[in-house]
Amino acid sequence: MNIVITIDKSTFQSLSFPELMRLSSYYEHNVAPVLVMEILGDLKKERQEGETPSDIRVKDFATKLFPMYSVVNAYYRTLVKGELSGDPVKMDGRPTLDIEKVIQPDDHRKGMVVRETAEEKAIYKWKDGKFTDADDDLSQLWRNLTTHENLLKNLQKILQATEHEKLKSFDQLDNKVNSILSDHSLQDRLLAYMIDNYGEGEIDGVSIFNRWIVENRPLLTDFAPYTAYCLKVELLFHFGLQSELIGTLPTNQVDLEYLYYLPFCNVFTSNDKIHKQLVPLLVREDQQFIVGTELKKDFKQIVDYLEKEGEEVKKKFVNEPPILEDSLTYGLWEKYFDYPKSGNMNRNLSEEALSKMKSTMDKVIKASEGEAVDFDEGEAEEFVVKKSYLSMNDPCYCGSGKKVIDCCIPKEEFLRLSQKNKNQ
Repeated sequence: MNIVITIDKSTFQSLSFPELMRLSSYYEHNVAPVLVMEILGDLKKERQEGETPSDIRVKDFATKLFPMYSVVNAYYRTLVKGELSGDPVKMDGRPTLDIEKVIQPDDHRKGMVVRETAEEKAIYKWKDGKFTDADDDLSQLWRNLTTHENLLKNLQKILQATEHEKLKSFDQLDNKVNSILSDHSLQDRLLAYMIDNYGEGEIDGVSIFNRWIVENRPLLTDFAPYTAYCLKVELLFHFGLQSELIGTLPTNQVDLEYLYYLPFCNVFTSNDKIHKQLVPLLVREDQQFIVGTELKKDFKQIVDYLEKEGEEVKKKFVNEPPILEDSLTYGLWEKYFDYPKSGNMNRNLSEEALSKMKSTMDKVIKASEGEAVDFDEGEAEEFVVKKSYLSMNDPCYCGSGKKVIDCCIPKEEFLRLSQKNKNQ
């Protein structure tokens, strides 16, 4: 029982290790791939006098990402290609993940194994301070693209060179974009644009158009809702830039990419101006936008409270937030779950129930690895398996707030288990 949150870099870098650890207990952190790229970009950032060396800075950022307690959303362009080709994309606040394989153990059960992403593999390396030549090259390319002062200025000049209506507010901008998306006479051109822009030569535009025609030429918002959503993000940005509602700061193009992942979270948090401007035009009614400074304030309060109250209170609020009336997180849990009335506090499971849960988990893991398994009636009718690795500096799985090697698995034992896993 968690709320899905997506965090941009401006908020991420402001949160301390203890604050992010607590956040990972009370929210499901859906990582936008662009966050990982932004972290890597710091590897080639010019160091100012007195600043932390770039490689140490990236390592520190990576240490604050916990793959065991988070997921990396599938890349938005991949999702658009899939949807245009007939694979629906759900936009209901849940992460959309890269599926490695689908398992059908029997006629009544279906499971999915989630692929370990390239971003997760990179995070594991960076935690140990390991950077490849490819990391260096990619970081340099990222820095060049995101610090080019004239990039958006030149784009703005190109957009302004065409005849256009000067929009004076974000309400006018929203109305203009919505009118384009709902104009039946433009749908064939919009569909062609998205096929050309996102297809990358990997999708069959002819079959997509044939399917669209067979379905009686519906609006793109009905034919491919996520594709239409991504198009709306693009149009808001370009028309906003054209009318000078959006500035030409080089990083605005990077910040825009976070918005493609809004459909896959309940809460989005940022301090960036462009997010404050555009998120209200994109979120669903059941979503929340929280300014990063407010989230930082909330988790500082939570961490300070738990430190003051001691170990017993920490254990009590391992998976659910403390009941602090002015806490944003408590307010969200109250809204989404009617917390604390429907919470799991003081829920004591019997040894029999715990044993049954473990047995089911063992069966699920075996089934994900291709073994024949006999499930009991009503047991694990649908399941998802995601394998993650635990770094010695990650927070302990018991919820103590300590590093795993300072808590449940001493460093020597952790290294022994790591070596054993490598040898298997």
